[in-house]
Amino acid sequence: MEKEIILEVCQLKQYFELPNHRLVKAVDDVSFSVSRGEVFGLVGESGCGKSTLARCLAGIYRPTDGKILWEQMSVWGKEVTRKQQKKRQREIQMIFQDSAAALNPRMRVEQIVLEPLRIHRRRQERWQSQERLEAALIQVGLPPSLGLKYPGELSGGQRQRVAIARSLMLDPKLVIADEPTAALDLSTQAQMIHLFQQLQKEKQFTFVWIAHDLNAVRILSDRVGVMLKGRLVEMAPVEKLFCNPLHPYTKALLSAIHIPDPVYERNRKVVEYDRDTPLGEQMTEYEEGHFVLV
Repeated sequence: MEKEIILEVCQLKQYFELPNHRLVKAVDDVSFSVSRGEVFGLVGESGCGKSTLARCLAGIYRPTDGKILWEQMSVWGKEVTRKQQKKRQREIQMIFQDSAAALNPRMRVEQIVLEPLRIHRRRQERWQSQERLEAALIQVGLPPSLGLKYPGELSGGQRQRVAIARSLMLDPKLVIADEPTAALDLSTQAQMIHLFQQLQKEKQFTFVWIAHDLNAVRILSDRVGVMLKGRLVEMAPVEKLFCNPLHPYTKALLSAIHIPDPVYERNRKVVEYDRDTPLGEQMTEYEEGHFVLV
């Protein structure tokens, strides 16, 4: 049975013009699709365009060129009505890397979590709002008593859980997470990955997430895309990519993964990748579902 495509990105470009007429091609001719209920991981080095791509998908940036289709409807354009735009804003939610910057320090946790309901005018009785707040906090592993605290009184992991609770208040169909575990310690990272697994299975939302930790990507993702210099250089089901990487950059990334085995680590050979190597022009399907830029 063929899966339904819920998000389609077609030749997306996001360029930024800097002083002295310099042009930064943050995202350059990227195309891929995501099926309903799928977990799509996006990896690559810092500055490769992952976060910019995520912001384009969330509607924060208006792309320079190309198309983003959400449930076969364009995200941007003159034909998009305000009603369609509001619907898309409810259905697509984003979790940012820096939870300290993403949460208003002058608002209590209860105000932060319930804010999406206020913005989208989901009016409810006070007792109903309180019930939803408590259920949302419990769902992400926080005690309801935290609702009276401010973000500055919370740990990094607690703040990120608050951000997750806020993103799920409108029952979104797509959640985009931009390196949500990067600023956390290892034990908290493991807890967050487990939480994402649990929430995605329970709520069945489509999940696009950006990560540096390739081990976490392998655990959580169904498919993985590898970005370099604003381009998508390889994309495949997670086990195909990890067992048989095709692009030299992907091989270099995977060779740098640390394994908790001293014997393996002593004999590990890191593959070098020359970043001056010109990138290919066309995404080619090597085998079913496994694409590489050549």
